[in-house]
Amino acid sequence: MMEQKTKKPISKSLIKRLHIIYSAQGIDDEQKRAILLDLTDGRTNTTKELTYSEAMYLCGYLNGAKKENQDLTITEREIRRRRSAVLKRVQRIGIDTTDWGAVNAFCLDTRIAGKKFRELDGEELLLLIPKLESILKKERRWRILVRNNTG
Repeated sequence: MMEQKTKKPISKSLIKRLHIIYSAQGIDDEQKRAILLDLTDGRTNTTKELTYSEAMYLCGYLNGAKKENQDLTITEREIRRRRSAVLKRVQRIGIDTTDWGAVNAFCLDTRIAGKKFRELDGEELLLLIPKLESILKKERRWRILVRNNTG
């Protein structure tokens, strides 16, 4: 007799996640059943009977399907990284990064960016990083010079 391997069952939270995705995508019950039958080669038409790997694949597929262009997602991710890098340096300079007014006032200075922070595109964010590093480097030199002259 052949042994049947048990597959990892799907968790309640993953079922809930899939139902949220169905709803967000505007997928009705009939479409959902068709997707599930196709995914499982006719084995099941209910989310509860999916294996963990099938459910994870379906989550990725449905989330990817709503994105018109996967390259755009990569760009969004990269912009998020660049914004984070800029904000870290702005904070090290001494600007309160929890206060968007202060961040925007700093960025609006023509010597910095000449725009509000949210208006900066990916290229401008990338060019701003070395400028902020230079300010930090000069600030460190100034502190060392002041410390040496007072001590």
